[in-house]
Amino acid sequence: MRGDIIKYLSDEVKRRCEMSGKFFGIGGFYHIEAVVKNSELLADKYNADKEVVMIAAWLHDIASVTDYSLYEQHHLYGAEMANEI
Repeated sequence: MRGDIIKYLSDEVKRRCEMSGKFFGIGGFYHIEAVVKNSELLADKYNADKEVVMIAAWLHDIASVTDYSLYEQHHLYGAEMANEI
């Protein structure tokens, strides 16, 4: 099941980044992908729940890549979007 959730989030973030007219474009996806890779390493180092950490990493900038007008408060809007996802 873990792989299904992680794959879904990866695909969803990529889809949102590739949509026409997005401010960050595919660069937003590459940033988030790098955060996920680093979060996985840190989860191992600190014996954290890797699935939870990776889910949070995939979703940490979801509002920014979805709608740049949400950027300044993306931490708040992102939490709402994560809950919906």
